[in-house]
Amino acid sequence: MQLPVNRVSLSVLMTTLCLGVAGCGGSGSQGSVPDVVVQAFNTTYPNISSQWEQMPYGYEAAFVQDGLEYEVEYSSDGEWLETEYEVQELQFPQAVLQAVRQQYPNYAITKYEIELTPTGTFYEVEVEGNGQEIELYFDEQGQPTANANEDA
Repeated sequence: MQLPVNRVSLSVLMTTLCLGVAGCGGSGSQGSVPDVVVQAFNTTYPNISSQWEQMPYGYEAAFVQDGLEYEVEYSSDGEWLETEYEVQELQFPQAVLQAVRQQYPNYAITKYEIELTPTGTFYEVEVEGNGQEIELYFDEQGQPTANANEDA
């Protein structure tokens, strides 16, 4: 039996494994992250332990808080780019769920993710069906939108 693995869980697991095995390219402890990025993170998330990964746009901190897995992204100069976390269907706006079901009536929704950005809150869903896996993005009113914030 194959268990579903969500992107956030996989990212946290891989980061943890990499750090435990003498580091992987780009992954690292807080010590390799610029002070300005760490300070920006600590201002918003005091007393939270995170795993850091260097990304093309800057740095990503992954951590668990209140049972939710988070990824917070910053530019190299400490500018907050986005915070994302996976939730259950009940925490999603009905407008978004209706739009997905209208667009992809024979697909199963396999991921519900909330993305907080400087320009607003967005909703990402992953649907699977007909041998395809598709990521869709919506604004708070359920309108499809481009995801300019995907891994910043």
